[in-house]
Amino acid sequence: LDLARWLTDPKHPLTPRVTVNRMWQKYFGKGIVDTENDFGTQGEKPTHLELLDYLAIEFVERGWSQKALHKLIVTSATYRQSSVHRKNAAAV
Repeated sequence: LDLARWLTDPKHPLTPRVTVNRMWQKYFGKGIVDTENDFGTQGEKPTHLELLDYLAIEFVERGWSQKALHKLIVTSATYRQSSVHRKNAAAV
């Protein structure tokens, strides 16, 4: 019971971050953190830490609802943009 309380404690960011990262990976093929199974000090750093934290906070604040998190992701501009290569996007 103590472990369950620790894992779901809003002050403990690991569980929602891992959940959000895995869900993101299912949609986009690549997680915000490349090392899906290693979020510890040996794993890769997130490519977009602010996004990961935002989604993790939203996940917890929405009552740990995976349905709400799915909806948040699929209604985002990131999800809705086309994956077709655009010449003007490559010119950086």
